[in-house]
Order: sequence, then structure tokens, then C-alpha cells
Amino acid sequence: MAWTVAAALVVFALLVLTLAPAPAGRTTPAPGRPAATISLARSADNTSINDNLVLNATPPAGTYAPGTVLKVVFRVTVNSSTGPGGLTVYVPQLDASFPAVPAPVNVFLAPRNLTIGVGATAAATPGTVTLRNPTTFNGTHPATLDSQLVALMASEPFGNDSVSVQWNWTLSTPNGATSTGVWGPSNPPLIHPAEVAFLQSVSPRSVVPPAPVTACLTGPVQGRTFALHAETLKPFDDFVGNSTRDPVGGPSTWCLTVVIPVNITPQTILMHVWDYESVTLLLYLAKVTVGNNSSTSAGPGLPGLWSDYANGAIVVGAVGVGVVTAVIVRREPLEPPTTGSPPEPNG
Repeated sequence: MAWTVAAALVVFALLVLTLAPAPAGRTTPAPGRPAATISLARSADNTSINDNLVLNATPPAGTYAPGTVLKVVFRVTVNSSTGPGGLTVYVPQLDASFPAVPAPVNVFLAPRNLTIGVGATAAATPGTVTLRNPTTFNGTHPATLDSQLVALMASEPFGNDSVSVQWNWTLSTPNGATSTGVWGPSNPPLIHPAEVAFLQSVSPRSVVPPAPVTACLTGPVQGRTFALHAETLKPFDDFVGNSTRDPVGGPSTWCLTVVIPVNITPQTILMHVWDYESVTLLLYLAKVTVGNNSSTSAGPGLPGLWSDYANGAIVVGAVGVGVVTAVIVRREPLEPPTTGSPPEPNG
């Protein structure tokens, strides 16, 4: 499901309002609740928090015929890094959204890994979509590149590096004419990526409550604090979660479990995997289907499709498990977005 910019902003605001001011240094959050978020000054062209991306650019204008190809590309610049030989940046699935009539046009870009030297810039493989109907773009409203709340990740610990991202579009008509935008935003903000943590598994993907759901991370996870949360959208409710720290010298795979309670009606819910640094970093979103239970009745939920926004490759074969108990938490309701769902990732 592709979230509109307006819906994303509402969710950003809710996240900020529900988090307490952060003390200096690394924070250890209360179980089940996201860590405090540090407020950062952001460019007017960028509404990102927690080092995800919401980047505006000048949109196309005018009417284009069916068969016109819209291509979107982004580039990442490594402004600073402590890592030898450059930095590997893990960019999650992105959604480029263009205001248009009869309907907004969305271009989805698959997750990318880019290895870039300090001071260098690398461009990712473009994403494309072909217009099926005559389409009129609204040139007065910005087009937006959005990582849909998911943070960038990198090969170095959080705070040791900074990157910036710009993006651009090209329209190619069936008669061979092309028009190209400018790279935007013109003054991109600095992003401090989370340290990489690979999502090994979310299991099971279908449950009948009460039942546990476990998410496992692998990679450089020792000495870091993670959290797993479950969320419904109708009503918006971060209804169960936990957090725990993998000790220094702990296992190379770290797993967290929450129990989906019996009062959750049949629907598709979201599992959030968070990283708690001096800011709160959302690493992954994954869908889980809640099935029928004799004590519940059907209720509203997500539409049938939802992408798992993986920042890097799925890694298997690591060992070690840390499982903790669930804690109930609550949030205020939020009206869910009404736009369509992105395609499921391949593989």
C-alpha cells in the first residue's frame, strides 16, 4: 500500500507526539514503547524524521499520451564516514509519487545496496512506469520520493556517517520526445543511517490468536537494542510490543517475540522492527495475517497486499536467539490512507 505524503506526515506527527524528550547519549526505552526522538532541523524540501526519506522535487506539468514512460532515478552522496574504503548504503523500497489527473502516478523503486567512497556519489537503477491513460500532471504541487517511514541503513554504526539523497525524473513520449526535471531537493538534508541489521525472518505469517509472532535480525546486532511492535490501522493502534538489548558478545542472531492477543479480529496487521539509538529508527515493516478465532468477529484491517520494506538482503544461517515477553501499549486512532498497495517484492 503506497502512503500519500499527507498520510505520512500525519504518522510522523503521531510518532513525534507519542515519544518523550530524549536524554543525552544513547537511550534505553521502556519496554514496548519506541525510544525518544531527537528533533532535528530539516530543509523545507524534506519532511523526514528518524533518517527515513521524504524528499520533494519539482514535478512535471502538462498532459501526456498513453504509452509515455516515466522514469525515476535517485543518487546518494556520502558526505562523511569513518569506514575504510567508503560506505555501503542500504536504501529501502522507495515510492515516487506524482500528483496527476485522473489519478496520482506512483513509481516504485526496489531496495538497493550502494557502495560509495567518501565524497563520492552513486546513482541507483531507475524505476519506470508506463502511462495507460492520458495523464495530466499538476505542476504546482511537488512530487515526492518516500521511503514510507523506513530508515536508510549503512555499514557503519549510527552517527559515524552521513549521506544525502537527491532524485530526478524523465518523461519519454511514444513519438520520441523527452522532458527531464531537475535534481531535487536543491539543498538535500544530511541523513544519518542506522547501522545495518538484516531481517532473517518474520514467523509465522499467519496466526490464529492468541499466538506468538517472532522476528529475527542478524548481522552486527550485538550491543544494540531492538523492538518488535504489532499495529492495526482500523483503528490505528500500536497494540503490542517489546524491546530488548542483545548484549555485547551476545548471539549473532537476535529474535524478539510478541503475542497477538485474542481480542484482535481477523485482518492483516503490520509488524514493526525498530532500532533504538539516540534516535528511533524504523528498520522494517512486514505483514502478518490474523485468522479466525471462535471468540472474535471479523473486523477491518489492511487491504490484502503490503510490501515488506527490507533495507538489505535476507540473510539465513546465523545462530542464537533472544526471546522476551510481550507488553501491551496503546496509541490514539489514525484514519488509514486510502491509496492503493505497492506490488509484493520479488524473491
